[in-house]
Amino acid sequence: MDNFHLQARSYSLFLSAIKSEHTKEIYVYHLERFLTYNKDCKNYDDLLKADEKSIQRKLEDYVMYLKLNFSPNYIPTIFKPVELFYTMNKVNINSKLLHKMFPETIKKGGYGAYTREHIQTMLENTPKLRTKALILFFASSGCRVGVIPELKLGHVTNYEDCKKVLCYADSKDEYVTFMTPEASKAFDEYLEQRQNDKERLTPDSPAFRKKYYLGSNPSQGMGIETIRGCISLSMKNVSKIKKGNRFNIPTVHGFRKYFNIVLKQRQESNISLCEKLMGHSVLVPLDNAYAPFDDTKLFEEYKKVIPELTISNEERLRKQIKQQKEESNSSQQMKKEILDMKERFASLEEIIKRLSEKD
Repeated sequence: MDNFHLQARSYSLFLSAIKSEHTKEIYVYHLERFLTYNKDCKNYDDLLKADEKSIQRKLEDYVMYLKLNFSPNYIPTIFKPVELFYTMNKVNINSKLLHKMFPETIKKGGYGAYTREHIQTMLENTPKLRTKALILFFASSGCRVGVIPELKLGHVTNYEDCKKVLCYADSKDEYVTFMTPEASKAFDEYLEQRQNDKERLTPDSPAFRKKYYLGSNPSQGMGIETIRGCISLSMKNVSKIKKGNRFNIPTVHGFRKYFNIVLKQRQESNISLCEKLMGHSVLVPLDNAYAPFDDTKLFEEYKKVIPELTISNEERLRKQIKQQKEESNSSQQMKKEILDMKERFASLEEIIKRLSEKD
């Protein structure tokens, strides 16, 4: 981004309306695209050097250009930053008319979910700790890819033998999910590697950072395209079918679909709690206001599916053995308590009998 862009008031006003760093990156990219399209404009202020009727005509021409060159589903994403630029610079444009020019959206491909076997294959395909930690993070937390760029270490905390993840912290979309013990271990190993590379970790450090040459350099969070690239490189031997321009399983969102299926396939699952763990509003509207569901209740629901969310067969077996031992210990404790109770009743009956004989 050149110095002029940083100093231009029109551009500064545009940026002032964008709160998220990730959103800012996307909006800047698409506004740059619009500026490049307007060959007679050398900078952003030039986009304003016309009357509103001429600007409206320019925008209509741009929509027609987009219709010829981009997917119908992508056009609103490309055009929204351009609309914001003119709105923030107090230019009256007929957005309703422009939106009517948008083509009908088409049904997207990519509705499939990964299986445990797919995810196992991905883990086998990569030696990189960061990629392994990413894969297990997505599979065990169900997070969207957009969580990562702004996720800090302070948003990931230990919770029993798991980790609690605060997604979209301090925003209206904030919610809590968790990582399995398996994913938590992989994440800790990744952080240990970063520390060994001399990175100074603080609560404000990115949970997943970009590649770096020296750990002492300031760290930056991974971008979405980098994340997709990491996952894609691990997908050798993962069976996917291409439909049009898309595969049947989305590169990152396939993990979220896996998580959703695992959560809700249990007959006794609490759908409201499951929806909260997915970052959705609960199905019963009043629950959003009157039943916020604290972390304890969310974790109790999450714990029930940890074995199914665990990817490694060895780890899953270890977890099942641990649960069986706990259940066995609980059963033995219950039997002991019942036996103690029987003995106490027997003692009471003996006392009552003696008192009766005295009478």
